[in-house]
Amino acid sequence: MTNFAVIDVGQKVVAKELIEILKQNLVFYKLGKMQKVNKGANSKTAIFRGFAKQALATTPLTEGTVPTGHDLSMSYVSVTLAQYGDFTKISDLAEFLYDRSMVKDASEVLAIQAQETIDNLIMSTVAAGTNVVYGDGSVAARANVLSTMTLTTILVRRAVRFLERGNVKKFTSPVGLINKAYALVAHPDTLNDLRADTAFVNAVNYSSPDPSNQNRGDLFTGEVGYWMGARIVSSTAAPLWAAAGGGSPAATVYGVLVFGEGAYAVSELEGGLETYIHTGGVQDTSNPLEQYSTVGWKWIGASAILDNNRLIRLEVGATLSGSTA
Repeated sequence: MTNFAVIDVGQKVVAKELIEILKQNLVFYKLGKMQKVNKGANSKTAIFRGFAKQALATTPLTEGTVPTGHDLSMSYVSVTLAQYGDFTKISDLAEFLYDRSMVKDASEVLAIQAQETIDNLIMSTVAAGTNVVYGDGSVAARANVLSTMTLTTILVRRAVRFLERGNVKKFTSPVGLINKAYALVAHPDTLNDLRADTAFVNAVNYSSPDPSNQNRGDLFTGEVGYWMGARIVSSTAAPLWAAAGGGSPAATVYGVLVFGEGAYAVSELEGGLETYIHTGGVQDTSNPLEQYSTVGWKWIGASAILDNNRLIRLEVGATLSGSTA
């Protein structure tokens, strides 16, 4: 193992900026229930826990008699922690000739890579939920979804109705800044069709600081609007399956994820995410002429669905898909 010299203060600042850029752009991570993974746990298995809803206590109490009471029902999910990461080398000549700090710019690029990687991994977990509506609701499989079966107000309303009927808790501030609403995360291609609905409430209409606006408030990363009890978030991390649908050519199918608070859990970044900026030094025999520096990141973490009844997936087509302008 190569032992690098201690980085200087400037490099520490860049490393901190890398983490801050990463956190700002995360979508699925922010909306999950945070679970701490303790260092020194002596196991790669993490346990995510939650409590089941209690039955209503509708039987009158008997005077002077202690009621039976009920034990809390705890559910838990076991997940295996895994490590992910990457790094890049920067030659001393490239750094010398570059008109800015290449280490700083590389840190920003790698922060985006880390953010997209972590969000994609969590998305894959959430997209495996068992409650699904295919297309416009008239088909029963992904392979039958057509490009004309786009995201509509009717589908959004159907998803919200499913969650509300199950008494799924809506997000409450400051969790993800999605206050008093469910989260709906969708790809920009699908939201292009939803925006065609003239009644759709655009985010600009409720982010005003005007106290008379009942829907005012801070916006979540990528948030574009509020509709039918859900705050709509645009993210290219939303799932899609190319050429998996029906029609000729086969339609790209998009997953629209709608969920309430506590639907899934993620391990906290603190302690699990590390950034590395290394330059050669007297202890580094692998880089004796200090011809390169390295910038990288590493994350150890996991995610898991806690309650399938708190989330639903709409699988739809889109009028425009791919790189079509």
